[in-house]
Amino acid sequence: MDHKPRILFYFLHLLGVGHVFRAQRLIEGFSRHGFAVDIIYGGQVLKEVEFAAESIHFLSPIRAADNSYSAYLDADNQPLGKPFQMRRAREIEVIFDKLNPDIVITEAFPFGRRMVRLEMGTLLKAAQKRRPKPIMVSSVRDILQERKKPGRVEETCDWIDQFFDRVLVHSDPSVIRLDSSFPLADRIADKFSYSGFVVPPPSIEPVMHQFDVIVSAGGGAFGGELLATARKAAEQRTDWSWCLSSGPNLAADQFRSLADRCPPHVTLTRYLPNLAGQLKQARVSISQCGYNTAMDALVAHHDSACRAVFVPYDVEGQSEQLRRAELLQKGGYGICLPQSSLTEQRLLRSCEQASKLDRVDHQINFDGVDNSAKLLLSWLNER
Repeated sequence: MDHKPRILFYFLHLLGVGHVFRAQRLIEGFSRHGFAVDIIYGGQVLKEVEFAAESIHFLSPIRAADNSYSAYLDADNQPLGKPFQMRRAREIEVIFDKLNPDIVITEAFPFGRRMVRLEMGTLLKAAQKRRPKPIMVSSVRDILQERKKPGRVEETCDWIDQFFDRVLVHSDPSVIRLDSSFPLADRIADKFSYSGFVVPPPSIEPVMHQFDVIVSAGGGAFGGELLATARKAAEQRTDWSWCLSSGPNLAADQFRSLADRCPPHVTLTRYLPNLAGQLKQARVSISQCGYNTAMDALVAHHDSACRAVFVPYDVEGQSEQLRRAELLQKGGYGICLPQSSLTEQRLLRSCEQASKLDRVDHQINFDGVDNSAKLLLSWLNER
């Protein structure tokens, strides 16, 4: 191409922050491979996160009302209504009119994020009319939330058939295939490309403290029960040093309650620097099983003697983490203890089981960032 290829990347987070950090890693890779990236950011702003982008366009944000994801709120904390959705659609229309992308990437949609289908329809139709038409790509993680309502999976396939050229799946299919959670994958399989898992680059930050057990709650929005149970379990294993990493979104009162009850061999922190490096020095990793946290545990399993206990968030109708944890347990990468079954005794037994797991002798594809950029370049060259 005779110009720097441009990507327009649309993403948002509704409660958990994993989508933002995965997008950040992908954008860094795109930039490193010579792309110019413009962002449409549809959720609440995380001020501590920076992007290797040429422009960022913030929409009036929306968020999930609670952990069940059954209702959504607008920028004024009011239930999401049609006028507000129309306003966001107009914002996207104005933004797109100013940009000239070679590729448009929608993170999760149409496999998820159904509440933004009005604004997505606006973006996709505008892209279809553009000449030359940009390559349309849907970017999805390894596991999808189960669609329980009849017709939802078929609706997703219809969106893909009508608007999308490619589906970029951020997984290693020898570990987790998209068809394990998307029953009509064969219908659109000709558009799938697996990138490998998206993981952070190796950190040069030194590991200052070593712990036997590291309990990570990811962003913390769903981690209160896990952390409270782990603290109680730690009281029975004083021969292990424990670190509880709450994440930034654990409620302040829950954090204070934990801090008041932690014994001397338990360290509580909001943020554990170089988590991947810390895990490689630990005996056991305890975490939920969101995408990013699972990747940290997989890298540690591959590179060290650390073994994982996954406590997937399987309440409030959520199935994604449970399915991922079950598949990883089946592959020998950890022990699955669903949050709905969590007690301190079961957690301790799971730690003992995990510590006895052998290393799985399989070369996992952790090159999802670079491979994603290379796939985009190949699709541009084909065009």
